[in-house]
Amino acid sequence: MDTQRHYPTASPPRKGLAIAALVVGIVSILTCGGLLVGPIVGIVLGIVALNKAKSNPAQYAGRGLAIAGIVTSAFSVVPGVLAAIAIPNLIKAQQAAHETAAVTEVQRIGQAQVLYSVTKGQGKFADLGTLGAQGLIDAVLATGQKGGYIFSSEPVSASGLTPMFDTTARPVNVGTFGTGNRAFYSNEIMVIYESDGIQPPTATPRDRMPKNGTPIE
Repeated sequence: MDTQRHYPTASPPRKGLAIAALVVGIVSILTCGGLLVGPIVGIVLGIVALNKAKSNPAQYAGRGLAIAGIVTSAFSVVPGVLAAIAIPNLIKAQQAAHETAAVTEVQRIGQAQVLYSVTKGQGKFADLGTLGAQGLIDAVLATGQKGGYIFSSEPVSASGLTPMFDTTARPVNVGTFGTGNRAFYSNEIMVIYESDGIQPPTATPRDRMPKNGTPIE
C-alpha cells in the first residue's frame, strides 16, 4: 500500500502585469511617448500590478517591475512635451525668417526695376523674367518663387501717366504650418506695404498708396 502523500505545489506569484507595464514603458521611451497612448497604458498597468502585489503578495509579485514600468512610462512623456513646446516656436521662427527674406527680395526687385529703367528699359519697367535675363536679379527669384514666397513684378501703364510697376510677394501657404503669414507690396515709390494673410496690398494706377496695407517702417 502506497502511504506516500502528495501535497499540491504552490504556484509562483504572477508577474505578468508588472512585466507588461515595464515593456510598455520601455517602448514608450523609444517612441517618444507614442502619442501619449503608450505612457497611459504603461502607467495604468503598473498601478494595477502594484496594487495587486501589495494586496495579495502570495499570488502577485513584481512590485519593483511595476514601479519601473510606471517610472519609464511617465518619463517617456517628457520628450513629447518638449517637442510640443519647441516645434511651434521653431515653425514661427522659420516663418519670420521667410517673411524677412521676402521683404529683402521685394527691395531687390525694386532696385533692379530702377536700374533696368535707366538702362535697357529706356524709362520703362519689366517683368521678373526680363530682370533675370539681364542679370539684375538671381535666377531663382526670376522664376517667381523663392524661400516659401511667390513673387510678381509687372509694368503698369496708364494713359497720361508715367511708367510704373507693381511688385508683390505672398506666402505659398499660411497658417500654423505655413511658409509665412504676411504678404507684401511695393512699386516705383519704393515703399513696402504689408498685410496679414496670403493676399498682398493693392494700389491703382491713379493712387499708388495701398489702402489695404500698412507701410513697413
